[in-house]
Amino acid sequence: MSGCSPGQVAILYNKDDQVTRGNPQDLLAIQCTVTATQNLYKALTSLGYQVVKLPVRGDLAELENRLKSFSPKETFVFNNCDGFNGNNLGAVQVIRLIERMGFGHTGACADAIELCINKPRCKESLQRSGVPTPRFQVFERAEGEFQLEFPAIVKPAVEDASMGIDLSSVVSNQKDLLRRVGYIIEEYLQPAMVEQFIGGRELAVAMWGNESVEILPIAEDDYSAIANPLEHLLTYESKWKPESPYFQNIPSRIPAALSHKEEQVVSQVARKSFRAVGLRDFGRVDMRFENGIPYVIDINELPDLSPDAGFWNSARVSGLTYEQMAERILLHALLREGRLSNDFHRSQRRRAANPHYQRQHQCLQPGRS
Repeated sequence: MSGCSPGQVAILYNKDDQVTRGNPQDLLAIQCTVTATQNLYKALTSLGYQVVKLPVRGDLAELENRLKSFSPKETFVFNNCDGFNGNNLGAVQVIRLIERMGFGHTGACADAIELCINKPRCKESLQRSGVPTPRFQVFERAEGEFQLEFPAIVKPAVEDASMGIDLSSVVSNQKDLLRRVGYIIEEYLQPAMVEQFIGGRELAVAMWGNESVEILPIAEDDYSAIANPLEHLLTYESKWKPESPYFQNIPSRIPAALSHKEEQVVSQVARKSFRAVGLRDFGRVDMRFENGIPYVIDINELPDLSPDAGFWNSARVSGLTYEQMAERILLHALLREGRLSNDFHRSQRRRAANPHYQRQHQCLQPGRS
């Protein structure tokens, strides 16, 4: 550690061993949080922080009793909890609990987390703020009038990590639309969100900060090896199954080959999205860039922080080590909470910018974004 201690850092994460809805294979994505936490723990302890791991499982009463042994004044929570008992929205309950108990934490507050998880509400918030996002429609039942245009993509309304997304998600006629809507409702026990399918380039914009939001090198998922344009999407298979040809043939290129003007437009929309949904400290905005317009298709208030995931890849290309990335997220939160001075934060940024620590290079690899 570099001269300032927040006290104890507790890494909060969900430890699930079963899925409560959807496809059993979704457990791969749900359990990824455990691996990410192990790496965050190793990174922060290597820098001298006093760190404990705080798994979330069972019920909220059990978690509350465990938290009573920690002091909110002496313990700061590094939030890596993206669900609870296999339920994505369950993360909101967990964060409401730690906030009610007075713990400061990294990342978005409970209200912003709830907004981002609920994709239709999130898109409505983006629309009110003037952020481009594909037109959409929500189906509670596998029936009703389709008000958009084909092709369209059908998604679970409150899932992330591409759960519920496969090549059948993109539909081109009414019959396939209602069949897929029925699948989502029956298997994922939630409404289906149908969104206009936007072609073009897929970009992922990682960023961090609060008063000033810094854009990290922008990533692009390269679909050039996929012939069918309706298969240009990040399915669950392309993110989580290394043996899949879609995993192997959709590399992420960082930085994306954007002109200066294109990068400015994308960065402006990313920052506007960050503000519109109330993100804090860090996050990632996913877009489809078509005809010069960056359409926001998803906002990740808690992006995967694993060493093979997109947020870290962007931080790495910016010149940071994994340890520096983990610490920078923590420092942004401590500064926002008034537990760190601006002078100290500036000194950390200067240290990270030192050429001794720089590892500038282009990143090209398959896997998760």
